[in-house]
Amino acid sequence: MTGGHTVVDVDAHYLEAIEELAPYFDEDDPWRMRLQERPDRMTPSNTPDHYMYGRISRDEVGYLDGKMAPEEVPATMERLGIDKILMLSHTAIGVSRIGAQDARPYVLSKGYLEYMLDQVLDPSAGIYTAIPVPHQDPQDALTLIDDYADEPGVVALCLLTAGPEPPLGHRRYEPVYEVAERKGLPVIFHAGGSSLDDFYISGFERFIESHSLGFLWSVMAQVTSVVMQGVPEKFPDLDIVFQEAGITWVPGYMARLDAEYLKRRAEVPLLEKRPSEYMKGFYYGTQPMDFALSNDWLEATIEALGGASSLMYASDYPHWDYDPPSTITDIPFLSDAERGRILGGNAEAVFGI
Repeated sequence: MTGGHTVVDVDAHYLEAIEELAPYFDEDDPWRMRLQERPDRMTPSNTPDHYMYGRISRDEVGYLDGKMAPEEVPATMERLGIDKILMLSHTAIGVSRIGAQDARPYVLSKGYLEYMLDQVLDPSAGIYTAIPVPHQDPQDALTLIDDYADEPGVVALCLLTAGPEPPLGHRRYEPVYEVAERKGLPVIFHAGGSSLDDFYISGFERFIESHSLGFLWSVMAQVTSVVMQGVPEKFPDLDIVFQEAGITWVPGYMARLDAEYLKRRAEVPLLEKRPSEYMKGFYYGTQPMDFALSNDWLEATIEALGGASSLMYASDYPHWDYDPPSTITDIPFLSDAERGRILGGNAEAVFGI
């Protein structure tokens, strides 16, 4: 607990060594041998060195080799003061960038879930995960949901915002949202897309440029698609969470979409209200909590996007830019009740944990 509040981290990453998934593939699956022989060839690489050759360091994060062990999860929770944690697949970040029409997105997502169920998940200890949805084939996604949605410790679906074409408001994904709504599973839209080599625009020279823009752009693109294609109208009981793009961009983009809506309303006939009203019904992970211009400005930002009831504490642990719970408790204008909702109350209600 932090300040007497239950802390739920809705965005921590389990850095599984991808080769450890091989035993969870079917014995006769040809991808099992390929994974064992060349794990580095299974997903596209993310070339920039996030740790600046060791110049960016966090003493409590020792995963520069990209590997974690199951026993480190409860130890990390205790050290950071986290009571419940939603561990998201690190493999899924690479899976989202697979463009070939083969079975890798499905078998890697399935292998991850089997590994987590066998070695990591423990609802009694507050350790949960989400199904990494292979956007490349919605039918594969439905198979995974059918097989794993009722497993203890599985509390959501997770879609990466970088990679999906068409974007995630498109009708091809409607069967996924329909079953998620029916099963009461929130859908997490997790940011991605900061790799320097395969960025949307070629020619940037430093990772600081693509990292500043990539996660933000990919989330904004999916918000646009989800809202304008009427996903909240089609699935009104579906809980939608956007995370790892921070929150300071939200009010400005609400205004942008509202302006477009008022000029070209005939193009979005499913919408019964302004885009900003739908966006106020979404949830937003707090990480990265950008430096505010002032406390008054940050207070107005939070109020504009729906208030404390729209926010969920997210750490992005163990990445180099993760946020501890003090990122929330140090915000001076929040009431004690608002801190409690952001730190854990909202997540407990949405994810049913």
